[in-house]
Formats: sequence, structure tokens, C-alpha cells
Amino acid sequence: MKAYISDPEDLKQDSTYQEIWDNMIINFLAESLDVVNDNVWVISLGDAFARQYDLYATSDGHSALLHRCLGMLLQKVDDRIYVREKIDLMCRHSSMSIPVNRLGLAQGIGLVAASHLDTVLEKLKNILENAGQSALQRFLSFFSFREKVEDVDDTYAALALMYGYAARYAPSTVIEARINALVGTDMLGRFLHVQHPTAKQAVITAIDLLGRAVISAAEIGISFPLQRRDQLLEYVLTLMGRDQSDDLVDFSIELLQTQTVALSACTTLVSIEPRLPMETRNRVMKATLGFFALPTEPSNIVESLITNLIILLGAILLTSGEDGRSRAEQLLHILRQLDPYVSASAEHQRRRGCVAVHEVLVKFRNLCSGGFGASGSYPTLSLKHIDQGGPRGSSSLPSAFVLPNRDSLSLGERIMAYLPRCADTDDEVRKVAIQIIALFFNISLSLPKQKTSANDIDLESSYGALSSLEDIVSIIRRASVDQIEVFHRVVSSVCILLSKDELVVLLHSCTLAACDKVKQSADGSIQAIIVFIIRRGKDLREADVLRTTQSLLSSAIALTDKHSRQEVLNAISCLAENTNHIVVFDEVLFVAGRDICTKDITRIRGGWAIQDVFYVFSQHKVLATLFLEYILSILHKEPVATNDSEKGEINSESSADDCILQATMFALNAFLRGGGKVGKQAVEQSYPSVLSALILKLGGLHGLAELGRNELLRIVVNCIPVIL
Repeated sequence: MKAYISDPEDLKQDSTYQEIWDNMIINFLAESLDVVNDNVWVISLGDAFARQYDLYATSDGHSALLHRCLGMLLQKVDDRIYVREKIDLMCRHSSMSIPVNRLGLAQGIGLVAASHLDTVLEKLKNILENAGQSALQRFLSFFSFREKVEDVDDTYAALALMYGYAARYAPSTVIEARINALVGTDMLGRFLHVQHPTAKQAVITAIDLLGRAVISAAEIGISFPLQRRDQLLEYVLTLMGRDQSDDLVDFSIELLQTQTVALSACTTLVSIEPRLPMETRNRVMKATLGFFALPTEPSNIVESLITNLIILLGAILLTSGEDGRSRAEQLLHILRQLDPYVSASAEHQRRRGCVAVHEVLVKFRNLCSGGFGASGSYPTLSLKHIDQGGPRGSSSLPSAFVLPNRDSLSLGERIMAYLPRCADTDDEVRKVAIQIIALFFNISLSLPKQKTSANDIDLESSYGALSSLEDIVSIIRRASVDQIEVFHRVVSSVCILLSKDELVVLLHSCTLAACDKVKQSADGSIQAIIVFIIRRGKDLREADVLRTTQSLLSSAIALTDKHSRQEVLNAISCLAENTNHIVVFDEVLFVAGRDICTKDITRIRGGWAIQDVFYVFSQHKVLATLFLEYILSILHKEPVATNDSEKGEINSESSADDCILQATMFALNAFLRGGGKVGKQAVEQSYPSVLSALILKLGGLHGLAELGRNELLRIVVNCIPVIL
């Protein structure tokens, strides 16, 4: 204590120093009382403390320490009458309108409950009954209150805190029945109507203390579920002041402080039995995840709130699910809920989202390394373990049963979600994103694989790539390195580490990454996709090529920035060059035909993306000839029946063929008008074939004029002068 007060300037600079100082005094008093066996001396000391109240006005915040000192002393007194008198004295000399005084009284009463729980509960019950009477003055005068609405808030806040600290300090061996009675009679529900933020914080703290009492009991082997736990969570969310919308309109400091306390209470409640139901989990996450979108100021409060939110997500992961697979599902649910923040346009949201993902993954890795326990077992978490990952009971079951398998991580989807962040404009986001990817593969290589994919992974190469990835993590932590080089190394490692199925899923889910809100990240993602296609294109089946083409076309259509769209078009060309080009051409032509027949392609914002695809194909050294041959093969196809023989109506099959044919003519036009030197050279080499195909197609469509279908004829006719 002498060392603590040796620098008074520190005391002035940090408001928490007073709290630390008070705690040191209480500990000193407790140790002193432990070595004294003289009851007369203890009672005389209690009387001396009681006389000290005369030195303070009831509104003086310093009396909070006196409440705690007297509460600590009353633990050592066996005389119940004396204890009741001193509790009355503490209440009479308290001003509930001052939060620090209110807290001190509640802590003092809680300390008394450590030895005299029934006496304290009886007193609190009487106070609560008085508070419920219509003549509220009687109760308010007991605390020397003036009769006003704020007094009611202060009183309920004080009562809630006293109940909470009574549960917190009471012996764990007798607390279960008392907590069940308190929760079972819905006594806390009476406190939900408080309006003042500090009163709300007090009620939330009381609920938090009840949960912590349950956890403390579990630490010494007295485990029991908290009755109406989900209802208490609803109470906390109600007092927190957030509904299920994501609108954040009130950034007042008091509200933010209330929400910070509420998140801590939610963490406590989800960390105890019974297991968190899916509906409650979704309700809690819906009400809290929006905090990731908070502005950065006031920084000290907002940062504390975000930290509490991340801890809450970790607790939800640790205490949800019954085995490895179900916890992997919980992990994916949480990570997918974080995706909007990971890919947000605001840098601070991306930082928060990435940090949250990393922390949750660390929790999951700890679960994997410690084992999940047998199916149905429930972890007992201490307050420390909520942050550290928690212990897991050993299981005699084989690891393949207890652990999730690698496929349950959805690696392809997840890596594609975080890869854009490795090319982010924000340095901190890049570093955390690379750690996330390394952590994912670190976890995946420790998990069992399904038999169908076990032979798909070269373990030696995978561990080498993982080692390279972890080297990158070490380097970026301690030194400034070339961002582009680091990204290329990450992409190279990921390319090796992905299994065939994971690569396919990654390519299928590339649209969001290619259209990332951060242009630098979007461009980096597209470059990564090109690398994957060049190095692993041979692993793609026809169906995989088709779906990848669809994803890339969706990206090209969604992008209006010319440079970014061009990068995607290059990726489509790369896909056609390194895989089955016919599948790519088929899909491009199908989408083109659909657009021509369902949209006004001349008015599409940013231009018609498929036209740009045609231009890219026609200008590509390798694909130009292949694409022209493909176009000619379409032109040489025999047309399907063009009308119903009796009604003269166009059937759907004929209409679809018309759309494809129109798209084919647009593609040929791209060669003739925009193919540049490469495209013109390809046409010249196949000039007789192109001209004959056009003439034959024109002759085959003569019957369309009488059906009023002139558009297709017009397109074919317009192509002929260009080629001539």
C-alpha cells in the first residue's frame, strides 16, 4: 500500500486507481479480521465504523467504502440482531442517486450475505414489498428520498444490485435454492421499467452477478443450471436498448456504457447451463452484431464495447453445439454473420470484423487441440475460461468421432471471404486477414478428412505451404514488407493447400470477392482467381467450369468500373484457355442470348458486359481462332422448327434458338468490328467458312419474314457487308 501511494500524480491521472485503492483497503481489513478471534473487539470495531457515518453526508460518494468495510466486518459477527441493526444503518445513510454510493451499499450488503444470506434476503424482500405498495413514500423515506420518478429508478437499481451481490458473495453451497427462488418468482422482472441509464446498468450488473455466482459454484464442483436463463438474456437485451434492427441512431456515452455492461452480462449468461438454444443464439447475435458498425468515437468506450462483443461471440461458440461437427456449424454461422463487416466499405468495420473472426477462430483451434468431449457433454467454464477457450473433458471416443472433419469448415467459401482482405488498403486488416487464412489451414490439417477427399491432399506439400504461410505471418508482424510480394506468396500457398473440392467451391463463390467494395481488394482477388485457374485448372470438371463461368460472368455484369471489369474478363479468358473452352463459350453465348431477348442491352449501365467478353475472346491470341470455330459451328446447325404448323405460333424451343443465334451474330460482329489485328487475322484465315456460313444461314432464315421475325434477318444481313 505504501508503494501504491508513493506517486500521487498517478492517482490523479487514472480514475481506476481509487477503485484499486479501495479494494486494497478491503483486503487489508479482511486479513486483519481473519487473525482476530475476539468477538467483543470485532463488535467494537463495527460500532466505530457506524459512528463514522456521522462524518459523511448521505450524498457523499466516499461513504461507499464505509459500506464495504462494515459489510466485511459483519461477516465475522454471529449476532443476527446486531447484523440487522447495522444493515438498517447502512441503508439509512445511503443516497441511491449517486451510482458509486449505490454500488458501495450493494457490495456491502453482498459481503454481509457471505455469512448471513437469509438475513439479507429477508431484508431485501421487505424492501421490495414496500416498493411495490401504492404508498411509495414509505419506502422512499426509508432511504431519505424525495418523492420523484428518479428516486424509483435509483431504488430499483440499488435493490437489483443488492440481490446481485448477495448472490455473488453468498456461499456456493447454499446459493442454488436462493437463485432459483429469485429467478423463479421473476423478481428481476420488476426492475425492467427503469429509465435512467445508470439504473439500467445496475439491473444488468445484477443479472450478470447472478450468472457469475452460478459459474463460481461450478468451479468448486457445485454445478446447476440457471433457471429462466433465456428470459434473463431477454431482460438484458431489453435494458440494453437495442431491438432487432441494425439501425444505430443513438451514440450517447451513457447508452454505449449500458450496452458495454450488457454485452458482458450476455457473455456470462450464455456461458452457463442450460445449453444455448439456436433461437436464443440468433436473437442475441441479431441484437448485438450491429455494434460492429458503431463509429470510432468515443474511442475508449466503443473499443471496450467491441472487445466485449468479440468475447461474447467466443462464448457463444464455446457453449453451443454438442460435438465437433455441431460446433463447426456454430463457427460457420458466426463467421457468416460477420461477413458484412469483414467486407464493409468502412476501414474500422473491416478491422473489427477481421479481429472478431481471428479471435473466434483461435477459440475454435483451442477446442480442436483440447478435444470436444463426448457427444452431449457440456463444458463447465470458469470466468477465466470464457476468454481462454475453456477446458474440455477427455473422451474415450475415437478422434474421428469427436472432432469435426475438414469438410465441415467450408474452407473454399471461407478462404474466398478473407482473401480480398489480404490485399486491403488498411495495413492492420491485411495482417489479421493473413493470420486468419493461416489459422484456417492450421486447423484443417489437424482434422480428419473424409475418405473421398483423403487422397486429394499431398500432406508434404501442404505442410510446406502452411510453413511458408506462417513465415509470412511472422514477417509481417515484425517488419514492413512489400505488400504485392506478400499477397502473391499468400496466394501461392493457398493454391497448394486447397483440395480439389475446396478449390471448386472457392471459384464458385468468387463473385463477392471480385466485386469487393475496396477496389484494390477486388483487383487482388481477381488476380488470385487467375493464378488458381492457371495452376489448378486441370482439376476442374465440366460442371465446375460451368459454375465458375457463371460466377465470373455475374462479376463482370455487376462491375461498372472498366478496369475491374477488364480484369474479370481476363479471368474468363484464362478459364477458357486452361480448361474446357467449349463449356465456357456455351455459357457465355447462353447468357448473351438471354440478355438480348429479355433486356434492352443498349441501356445497360456501364455497357453490356457480354459484348466485352466477345471482344476479349476475339482479341485473344489463343482463343480467337477457337471462338471463331465455335461461332461457325453454331451457324452451321440446322434450325429447329420455327412455328406451329397449324397456328403459326412461335414455340419456346424456336425462340431460345433465335436468342442463341442472335447472340452468335453479336459475337461474330465483335470479331468483324472490334477484334483488332488478332480477330481480323482469325477471320481472314477462315474467310471462306465465315462467308459461306453467313450466306447459308441467310438462306435458311427466309421463312422468318412472313412470320414477322425480321430482327434476326436484319442482324445476319448487316454482318455480310462488313465481311465483304
